[in-house]
Amino acid sequence: MTLIELSPKHTGLLEALAQQQQTSIQTIVEDLIERFLREQRHASLLEEMERFRQLHPELLARYRGQYVAMVGGQVVDSDLDGGELYMRVVRRYGDQPVLIVEVTEQPEQEFRRLSRRLVP
Repeated sequence: MTLIELSPKHTGLLEALAQQQQTSIQTIVEDLIERFLREQRHASLLEEMERFRQLHPELLARYRGQYVAMVGGQVVDSDLDGGELYMRVVRRYGDQPVLIVEVTEQPEQEFRRLSRRLVP
């Protein structure tokens, strides 16, 4: 466990909020961290989607009809079967954001975020 020291100002504000919401500072801070990490992951995938659009002509010439996995503007894996590619990417990259997309004629596609977590 890592301990993080907060300023008295922030501690006081969090204590008041926790009391108001009938919860703990720990719960509030963990929720904030989860939200922040989710936003960062989403921003990373948006950047990767933009790289995909920019590289689309090259990707189409090489990977037409395949699924590609991209990290940092680089194709790190590809497969005709998106499910198989997804499983390899999860084994290799864990929770790191990786864009997996089918290379079709159109660079503009509807992107969906996949998660291995169940959402209640």
